[in-house]
Amino acid sequence: MKINPKTWPHSWMGQNKALGSLRIDELILPGTHNSGMDKRAPNKNIQQEVTQDVPPIEQIQSGIRVLDLRVWFYDQYPVGDPRRFQLYHLNSSGRTVTEDVLEPLEQFYRGMITPNDTDKEIVILDFHQLENFTPAAHRELQALITDRLGHRLVTYDLKKKPLIYLWLNHPGKTVVVAYNQGTDGYDFWYSVNQRWSGSNTNTTYQLKQFMDEVALEEKPAYQLRSIQCAKYVLPFFVPDDFSDSIDRWFKSEDENSYIQKFFIINTDWSLRSDLIRNCIHANLVRALNK
Repeated sequence: MKINPKTWPHSWMGQNKALGSLRIDELILPGTHNSGMDKRAPNKNIQQEVTQDVPPIEQIQSGIRVLDLRVWFYDQYPVGDPRRFQLYHLNSSGRTVTEDVLEPLEQFYRGMITPNDTDKEIVILDFHQLENFTPAAHRELQALITDRLGHRLVTYDLKKKPLIYLWLNHPGKTVVVAYNQGTDGYDFWYSVNQRWSGSNTNTTYQLKQFMDEVALEEKPAYQLRSIQCAKYVLPFFVPDDFSDSIDRWFKSEDENSYIQKFFIINTDWSLRSDLIRNCIHANLVRALNK
């Protein structure tokens, strides 16, 4: 059966209603690795750490549906100052959780930066790495997220429901927050199980070998799991662009395609490859074969 997905990138989930049979954890989602480290970030002294071409919200507009967020807490700024929670890798990019993730995402859903047809787009915010945090800082960040996006949160108790149930019974509930520290187990989901090889300097062959191992693993139901399909290139130790390999590995043709063995796929330079288009097609294949 030939599948022709509709692919306006900002609203690809809503356009492809067949995806409604899948749960969130069953989706094959394009994600960005180190989402806050982009070429246009305020801090221009992070060139070796830059992994993306455009800011997080433009990643979402282009079809990315999972942001890999690493946050550093800066207690020298007063409560309420966005600079208290900055996105970082080794150093801060100068981007903040409030101004570069939470506020633009709300604008995305309200149709302020794209056409207003995004009400079915599920976005996962994976707060994966949280550094220099105290217990009070965790509570503060969690309260900030809930204050800004609480009305949009897909709470953890809905984890067993397919998209069609969410679309019909919880319209506007579109954001999953996965938080890599203790939560109340209600508003936020448990952290994404990021499958990483343990080395940043794999060859392309070594990375593919690791991915082949992950492909054989059985994911527990309702768990969010990602493959970190990213690496650095020596001797410069900068994020590698191997989009040609990503396009070849994750090309979606049918139910036997390699991409069907994965769920969240995080890459560097994510908009340079055909990952988004392949994920859209792969989701339709998975839904129709469920």
